[in-house]
Amino acid sequence: DQMIASPVVSAVDDGLLPNAWGSINIDDEGMPTQRTQLIKHGKLTSFMVDRVGAMQTGYAATGSGRRQNYRFAPASRMRNTFIEPGEHAFDDMIESIDHGIFAAQMGGGSVQPGTGEFNFAVTEGYLIESGKIKHPVKAATLISTGPAVLQEISMVGNDFSLACGMCGSVSGSIPTTVGQATLKVD
Repeated sequence: DQMIASPVVSAVDDGLLPNAWGSINIDDEGMPTQRTQLIKHGKLTSFMVDRVGAMQTGYAATGSGRRQNYRFAPASRMRNTFIEPGEHAFDDMIESIDHGIFAAQMGGGSVQPGTGEFNFAVTEGYLIESGKIKHPVKAATLISTGPAVLQEISMVGNDFSLACGMCGSVSGSIPTTVGQATLKVD
């Protein structure tokens, strides 16, 4: 097991959540779906694995082989993917910040698949000074890499929520659910 995130981060891909967009009984390869713990207290614990991936890597298949329709070959894909809730209240997280930005709403952006480099527009953001949310900011963009941000999360909130979405990739566009609580990224 390798530390790939801050110890406060635990992440799951769960195909069994009742009434969630990414929930399935069996995947598109006929494998039963399951809850897959991806990261536990910062340690990499598992992967989303389809049958071909299982044969190539030796990891057990996780019921993650998904595709948009029969025009596509199944590939390892997310189902309902989220960072598990933490223990911190939103107000305590804000009060712990001397100078920063509260990104209340995110907009469009992109991710480079090979490197994890990303950029996302902050469509609603506020300056934080001395532990207080101040005036709105505009034209803010978050730029980093997924691996770096996972290491820089210092607090995970207890205000967990999920949202429906779509994931596009080599096997088409599929329904998913994503979620997390408020995160403090140093």
